[in-house]
Amino acid sequence: MRLMIGSCEATEEQLSERLDGELHGLRRFSVTRHLLACPRCRAVLASLARTVEKLRDLGPGETPPSPALVEAVVRRLHSEQERGRQQ
Repeated sequence: MRLMIGSCEATEEQLSERLDGELHGLRRFSVTRHLLACPRCRAVLASLARTVEKLRDLGPGETPPSPALVEAVVRRLHSEQERGRQQ
């Protein structure tokens, strides 16, 4: 039996939850397995983690955006980066 390894798209949709420690059971297992096998998704996760950390450093006077918004911005930046490499 082949162990579950989710797609890049499915994994990226769950990275915020993984950072927040909100993934459990098979979803956590699938994302973890995918990250072990996919350097691209590991890079996206690392970028998301750095972005969230920098947003937290803004201080108490600033209201950071939601993790979902941060994830969307990171995905868009990654997509634009990929397009730039293809040209």
